[in-house]
Amino acid sequence: MRRVALFLPSLLALLAILVVLGAGTTEAGPKERADDGPIAASTLVNAEARKAIERGTRFLMRLQKPDGAWPSDAGKKVNETYRKFTGGSDVSHVGVTSLAVLSLLAGGHTPGRGPHGRAMNKAINFIVGQVQPSGYIASNGTRMYSHAFATLALAEIYGAARREKVREKLQDAVEYTVKSQNATGGWRYVPFTNDSDMSVTVCCVVALRAARNVGIKVPRKTIERALKYVIESAVTRPGGRAGVGAFWYQPHDQRFNRPSFALCAAGLTTLFQAGLYDDESVRRHIKAHKIQKVPAPSIKRSVEYMQRHYWTIYTRPGGPEHYFYYYGNYYAAQAMYQMGGKDPQLWARWYVQVRDHLLGMRRKGRTPKKGTPEVYWRSNVDTTHAYGTACALLILQFPLDHLPIHQR
Repeated sequence: MRRVALFLPSLLALLAILVVLGAGTTEAGPKERADDGPIAASTLVNAEARKAIERGTRFLMRLQKPDGAWPSDAGKKVNETYRKFTGGSDVSHVGVTSLAVLSLLAGGHTPGRGPHGRAMNKAINFIVGQVQPSGYIASNGTRMYSHAFATLALAEIYGAARREKVREKLQDAVEYTVKSQNATGGWRYVPFTNDSDMSVTVCCVVALRAARNVGIKVPRKTIERALKYVIESAVTRPGGRAGVGAFWYQPHDQRFNRPSFALCAAGLTTLFQAGLYDDESVRRHIKAHKIQKVPAPSIKRSVEYMQRHYWTIYTRPGGPEHYFYYYGNYYAAQAMYQMGGKDPQLWARWYVQVRDHLLGMRRKGRTPKKGTPEVYWRSNVDTTHAYGTACALLILQFPLDHLPIHQR
């Protein structure tokens, strides 16, 4: 592993990757099947993917507003739908802006330099301007998801361009994140609530890891409590609604509990970002911290669960353009990329599958008289498609390995 475990001392593939369900525009050629060892990033991110990244980035840059933000619809998740706030259509959105900046960093672009340097500076100024005196980052009613993504973006920006103002605001945002962790060890859609869920918790843990990577102090106890929450969320016994390897949405509230591909990806990513990279390290952590979880979660079984259930998120009603697909695969890419440090074949097969699906999902955007045509990715979250496009670009650019938070 290239990174040192953050807070702690410290696959078998269940199914061969199936033939892409007719959605991909390319087939995995012999060089992409990863039979003989690791595959270079230049091979995984093939010519078609590079073209899509270039055209998707062009689309995203055209959407940027004069205030430096990217637009989206501000609202809240309600079960499997997204409900816009009154007046929340096509507004400057701090969470989507943060994802857009992260997608640019993932493509190797840096603030203040190159073709997008000036636009990135404007976006950074927007994010910094949304940090409230309390440290909470919000705009137009956005909530903890956006706060966590903005904190992550500030951390990665500070790592790329050591700007003191960014560090100051990042410090404030980290302190707010730590304070808003509740008694369960997790976080929820709004700060300082009594309940929590896996999907918001993973966003906060990843943000804290990124902040710690660039020198911001994060209390060990905060991560230990989050790990306890995640470990307690793991399904380790057969039977019931969830298979072994899954993670519950809310382990302490069975009324709304459910497992899913996205939640499993979130659980695995949280374990990895906190420094638990294999089953033995999970068992040692459980023993050292006297967590009552027997049998212990198995990373191997969780990877198998993700492989089985990928198809449920891809073929779900409404198709893969549902925001669950983008969210789930963003964290699945993080988890599988980390697994690729030990099993490069697993990562290569996984990436090729998702890459080809994303290429099949792209839509044609504007074709200017001069210059590069555009493509974008739709989602049911907003009408601007900035969210879907930013997430797709992040996933497609994983093998390029530019973002420190994604590195092994």
